[in-house]
Amino acid sequence: MYLLLGFLLLVSNFVYATNQLTVRLTNGEWLPYQSENLKHYGVASHIVTEAFRSVDVKVDYVFMPWKRAYIEAKEGRFDGSLIWSLDPDREKEFFFSDIIIHGRSVLFHLKSMPFDWKDYSDFVSVKVGGVIGYKYQFESNKDIKIERAYSEIAIFKMLLNRRVDILPSDLDAGYAILYSNFSEDEVKNVTHHPRPYNTTTYHLILSKKVKQNEKIIKLFNTGLKKLKASGKYDTYFENARRGLYKK
Repeated sequence: MYLLLGFLLLVSNFVYATNQLTVRLTNGEWLPYQSENLKHYGVASHIVTEAFRSVDVKVDYVFMPWKRAYIEAKEGRFDGSLIWSLDPDREKEFFFSDIIIHGRSVLFHLKSMPFDWKDYSDFVSVKVGGVIGYKYQFESNKDIKIERAYSEIAIFKMLLNRRVDILPSDLDAGYAILYSNFSEDEVKNVTHHPRPYNTTTYHLILSKKVKQNEKIIKLFNTGLKKLKASGKYDTYFENARRGLYKK
């Protein structure tokens, strides 16, 4: 009798495990929030994983360049992607989660090239760097020309080599990229303008082409609320600032 009950319990657990919902998400390199080379794939990925785990959903990540990550998710070849800011065009294609990160975007420049600005028209006279696949708020001014590269690391190299004059980036992410990829002497040459050019929020996005995603985004939001209420959400960010996500 006991053997039979044990066998039935084992079978039911196996069925439960094999039927567990799995979400496949595209991901990209954006230190300190996301990286294939960080523990838990960075703090943003960690938040997404644990929020889903709390509602019994498993996550698989596939890392790829940002432009491809967006397209693959939009077309429904993956369930979604992380992390992205709100945008009217994106909202036509995706369900947006509750806020994962509050971002503060600033303009990086070399200390040897003092830079000040009042409005976006001041960007017209300088060489602006940007990442392929990123959409910047100041792009509404068509006179601003953007020199693009495939990653933020590549764009920071262009800044240090004076191929661009200013570089828009999230404040924390920008300095994380600098300190992780460049020498101390190189980092000392870079600063940022104290006034943010944009503040934004970043979210998990799930493709509207995937039928179950309207339900899944609600599950994720429930898990995210649990994570924030538990205090783990704040702990993860504190760990990221202390460099504890480095392998």
